[in-house]
Amino acid sequence: MKKLYFILALICISLSINVHSQDGWFWLNPLPQGNAYIDVEFTTNNTVYVSAAGNTLMKSTDGGNSFVIMTNRECGGTLTFINDLTGFSSSSGGILKTTNGGNNWRYIPAPVDYVYNFSSTPQTILYGLKDNKVYISSDLGESWSLSLTPLTNNTINAVHFPVNNTGFAGGSKLAILNSVRIYKTTNAGISWDTVPVISRYQVRSIFFINQNTGFANTDNKILKTTNSGLNWDSVYTSSYQYSQIVFFDDINGYLKDSQQFMFTTNQGITWTVSNSYYNSFLKNINEGLGIGTNFNSNFLYKTTNRGSNWSSLTTGFSDYLYDVTFINTLTGFTAGHSMIYKTTNAGISWQSYNLNISSLPAVENIMFLDQNTGYAGIDEGRIAKTTNCGINWEVYLTGNYDHLHGMSFPSIDTGYAFTKYGYYLKTTNAGINWGENSHFTGENYQDVQFINNLTGFAGGYSNSLDVGVIRTTTDGGNNWVLIHLDSILVILDICTAQSGIWYAAGYDYPQNGIIYKSTDLGATWNYNKFPQRIYSIHFPSAMTGFASAYNNITYKTTNGGETWYATYCINSGASQGIYFLDNFTGYAVSPNGQIIKTTTGGGVLISVEPQSYVVPHTYNLYQNYPNPFNPTTKIKFDIPKAMNASLKIYDILGREVSIIVNDFLIPGTYAFDFDGSNLSSGVYFYVLIGEGFVDSRKIVLIK
Repeated sequence: MKKLYFILALICISLSINVHSQDGWFWLNPLPQGNAYIDVEFTTNNTVYVSAAGNTLMKSTDGGNSFVIMTNRECGGTLTFINDLTGFSSSSGGILKTTNGGNNWRYIPAPVDYVYNFSSTPQTILYGLKDNKVYISSDLGESWSLSLTPLTNNTINAVHFPVNNTGFAGGSKLAILNSVRIYKTTNAGISWDTVPVISRYQVRSIFFINQNTGFANTDNKILKTTNSGLNWDSVYTSSYQYSQIVFFDDINGYLKDSQQFMFTTNQGITWTVSNSYYNSFLKNINEGLGIGTNFNSNFLYKTTNRGSNWSSLTTGFSDYLYDVTFINTLTGFTAGHSMIYKTTNAGISWQSYNLNISSLPAVENIMFLDQNTGYAGIDEGRIAKTTNCGINWEVYLTGNYDHLHGMSFPSIDTGYAFTKYGYYLKTTNAGINWGENSHFTGENYQDVQFINNLTGFAGGYSNSLDVGVIRTTTDGGNNWVLIHLDSILVILDICTAQSGIWYAAGYDYPQNGIIYKSTDLGATWNYNKFPQRIYSIHFPSAMTGFASAYNNITYKTTNGGETWYATYCINSGASQGIYFLDNFTGYAVSPNGQIIKTTTGGGVLISVEPQSYVVPHTYNLYQNYPNPFNPTTKIKFDIPKAMNASLKIYDILGREVSIIVNDFLIPGTYAFDFDGSNLSSGVYFYVLIGEGFVDSRKIVLIK
């Protein structure tokens, strides 16, 4: 009866949990989303899936003309779909599987981290590669068996089965020099034989049109066989290294890498290099999608003529954005390379203003004194000024040619600037002329803030001491006091919440974020520590502030920086600039032209952060240690996705005796210390409850 009571109690508890929305930010640029794209998978002529960083998955049912962003944020990077509904994605120590078109994903422990490819004749068989071995699954990923372990000094890079029974694996063998190694099986991978091939280097990918005709591309050649691998001939030589070969039918195929592809329409007799600079994914010999490279990897393109022409499916602009500011609810500015962008409709659209500097230096900071007058700090010692709300910009030389990292104008005439390599500049005629007043040798600076014409501070780091440095002045920069902040390695951003409260943010070694706070104009400092680096910080009011970080996280405080909470953010990277108009409406900008906005004060507050941000993709409740214990023990668990979850302690009668955590948690691994000092000796249970998940373990307290 006691056991039944305990189970019923768990069910009631699990039903009481409400799932909160993660959405607090939304994309402004580019659209439909701004995280870097990773993979494209066509399932039918009309259905296509596209994965992106931050566990983002998009789906199109009209051939890629329009996309819907899936809301679950459970997808990995690499995609393999066997039909419109059933697909697989990469994970760690296993794979993710969906059977409803990406709406939900289930983690399956496996010896592989992704599905390499599959064969479907006569049934669907999956193939995977990991640690130089080939694995096979005949039950759609639920279980896997080892099929091929190569010979000593052999590697396996690719595998392909034209039919279930016949398969080929390609790689290299190490002799005096690397040379091609190809394996073949005719009994569904039960046994493999080597195929004699005389060619240098390694097989990078392999594809068979049927059991007899196949292709293997090496570092510099395309090899072809028409007798099931008994003989191979070189049909093409290239100085470019391609990574994947695919055929759509008996005659049409293409060979690709991340920035180029070439195609054949006569079964490999001739090959034509396409005019493409994108990571291309074709669904047939004519049509396909492409992912941009370098700084536009979050742009998606479409071709209908084998890459001769591409049209962008992404709207917006691409630039490395460093800073953002707003002068009212509608009008704001952000800055890139020799460009300033302006919006007059709250970020819906942006107009570009070219500063016409041929070297295309970075515009690293931007600020406005009023509705018309603004300044932008530029690399190579330049400053741009506008007096008509950004319609026209005049560029001035400061006389110093360093990176102008920080700038502050406490009044219309007086301004201060700090450079990367420790130069301090000042103007008293509204930015027209600048004087180089000091050079702090061995110090690098990132930002400067003044609260009036006399009092201000600058933040950066020391090259020789490996500590953060603050310089403060109370006489307009004539004298500067040096302060070392020992718990921070690099200060990346500083800000003021009100005249007497200063903040400095950055990181220590190797990656922990640090935010320092001073309430006495920099005389003394206290700090908070975070699991990851802080890149930008802004306070719209005395009590409410925001700080940007990596891994879909933005930090928020509502008590003047005494405590900070993580909030969920759609941007997987770090925002270089962040600005809030008030406690609710804010903007953040990042490299690759990423601009996001919130009107709700950011995402859902996450009062508890994980020990590790590696997404486990499955629930795990570990046995506490030590057990038995007195009076403290550690309890550890994994959460696979963002959700409300609780960890509670119950006695043997099912009565709740302690709540360890009951909050919105992001994906990760958590560990808590439980103190049983107030409990009597005996048997207890700790229970983890998440979305569709309940698990418990027994602990013993002995006093």
